[in-house]
Amino acid sequence: MMRYFSFTLDKPVLYYKGGEFVSKEIWQHQPVNHKGDYEIILCMKGNISVQINNEQFIIRPHEVMIVPPYTDFCGCRPSNPPVDFYWLHFFSQFKERAFNSSTNNVLKEWLTHASSRQQVVLPRVFKPDNVDQIAVQIHQILAIQDNPVILGQRDFLTSALLIQLFDSYSAHEKEAHEGGKMRFIKEWIRVNMSSELSVDEIAMAVQLSPDYLTRLFKQSMGITTLQYLTRLKIEVATLLLVRTEMSVKEIADYAYFNDAKTFMRRFRAQVGMSPTEYRRSYTSIHLNNPHVDPQIPLPKEVSDLITYIPENGTVQNKSRK
Repeated sequence: MMRYFSFTLDKPVLYYKGGEFVSKEIWQHQPVNHKGDYEIILCMKGNISVQINNEQFIIRPHEVMIVPPYTDFCGCRPSNPPVDFYWLHFFSQFKERAFNSSTNNVLKEWLTHASSRQQVVLPRVFKPDNVDQIAVQIHQILAIQDNPVILGQRDFLTSALLIQLFDSYSAHEKEAHEGGKMRFIKEWIRVNMSSELSVDEIAMAVQLSPDYLTRLFKQSMGITTLQYLTRLKIEVATLLLVRTEMSVKEIADYAYFNDAKTFMRRFRAQVGMSPTEYRRSYTSIHLNNPHVDPQIPLPKEVSDLITYIPENGTVQNKSRK
């Protein structure tokens, strides 16, 4: 049995604060109290030992943790360097539900009624299927400047992040439970990714004909094998663009494209902007360090929009000093 949290999306969730934490020193999370806000933590490097009320957990690389409202949260032991994780707080505009259930029951219930409900559900700790894409989505949310005209985008993008996390979690768990050829094929492609990797080579390695392999991808994922290959490469490129200072040419090489021109053409076709434009749009985020954990006041526009105050706590409408 696992602990799950539901999120109602008839109205967008309300972004509160966020950033990326990086430490090359031994570090331990300071004690904090979550008021009415949820927190998403995406661990990129290191093992993070934390405690929620009286329960202890370890967040491992490429895992996501959901920290619920009205809980005491702290590090329970020092984490060895390097440590790198994204953190993002938000409020729901509805009375949400926390419950214990099995993975099979949750997926059966939510996937069966997915088209008729504006709601997703996520476990307390899980490993999404596409960590790089999730990291880029969080980075995009954090990169939005403090312009009142566009701040509302953060709410919609955070809601979209919850949907993406649920889709990724359900896809990962569905494949893990069902097994099957696709899971093996996708993992083989990730491990053997290179600029020379072709559909024919993949088909030979997994003992399928190229045509059948493409039909299998189309049936399972709605895209062809070649489109999946390109999507993986673009995911690598977007992560390198927002998290490194590599040149476009270097990124083209590390993202397994034959040359920079091909990379730039395919990147623009899929993303809608050049790699340089993409980097310029999403590189300004709040980066905190081991010595400065931000204590950010609750924005008035967020507190004014909170329409539901849960029974087990209150939302502070005054900014903390």
